[in-house]
Amino acid sequence: MTTLNDFKTLRVSVSPEVEQELYSLFYSDPAAAARLKIVEIAAEKGVTLSVDEIQSFLQQMDADDEFDDFALDAVALAAIAGGRNGGKRLAC
Repeated sequence: MTTLNDFKTLRVSVSPEVEQELYSLFYSDPAAAARLKIVEIAAEKGVTLSVDEIQSFLQQMDADDEFDDFALDAVALAAIAGGRNGGKRLAC
């Protein structure tokens, strides 16, 4: 069984570029990021993770403020701010 410390070790083993990609994915499509990318990265490193484990580990790490030092790229910031339409309000 994979532990939180195993997951943290996996996190630090990925390149900053991959980590940035993961953050962008989480803000645009969290399920896809966990299901596709993190499970794939873990498997490449010989670690078996379920989506539920990933979500639990990420929640624990977030509660411990372990993601507060990460800068988001423009895509992630736009997704958070709802900036897909350039800041224009859409008529309903």
